[in-house]
Amino acid sequence: MSKRVFTVLAAGLALSLMCSAAFSAGCCVAKSAAACPASAVTRVLFMVGGGIHDDKELPQLLEKVLEDTKQFDITITQDRDQFKAENVGKYDVVMIYTTGGNLSPEQEQGLVKFVENGGGLVGIHSATDSFKNSDAYWKLMYGRFRGHGSGTFQVRITGKRHPIVEGMTDFEITDETYQHNWHPDSKAIVLMRRVEDGDPASWVQYVGNGRVFTTGLGHGKPAWTNPTFQKMIERALLWADFRLNP
Repeated sequence: MSKRVFTVLAAGLALSLMCSAAFSAGCCVAKSAAACPASAVTRVLFMVGGGIHDDKELPQLLEKVLEDTKQFDITITQDRDQFKAENVGKYDVVMIYTTGGNLSPEQEQGLVKFVENGGGLVGIHSATDSFKNSDAYWKLMYGRFRGHGSGTFQVRITGKRHPIVEGMTDFEITDETYQHNWHPDSKAIVLMRRVEDGDPASWVQYVGNGRVFTTGLGHGKPAWTNPTFQKMIERALLWADFRLNP
């Protein structure tokens, strides 16, 4: 065996061992090898506040659940200027649980470009009832809130090959039954539907080089303490940060 061939094989083996170690640490797939050291965590900007969805207990509850996995570093804020380009680039994923409000042109552009350039976006529940002055934001969300009922209902997993829901089974949740108007230019893949009416409950989009997950679930504490809801958000954040593929 020539010295050149031996060197190439040795380098390949070293890279394989590095990837195996990263996988074992929970970093399944990264945007690049350099982006996935064994100690990597997903940096999450968690935008909250507004209207009836301003319960400080819920974001802090989810923050603890996520940070206990040792996979996330969560920053909770109500400052929408964090969407501006000079700020949002410090994060891997933006997660939104807000109601109402507007986006300035700079905030809108920063968020859209962040996603198009490879950032992740996760919208929870009333994220689809936010920033209605922005058509670009509606397109990112795919759904725009138009009404709801409430109760305890069944959710069916429909996109079973997608890594966010792979291996999950249908489940019951006590929550609001969000209905939406759908953006005509969005291209979403539905992962979950409510059994009673067939409406989408969770979906994903691939936008530019980035990824977007949105769910209509998540109104109050009964939903946020549901283990399947918590696991869904955990996987959605990992997927949005390219740590689950495709």
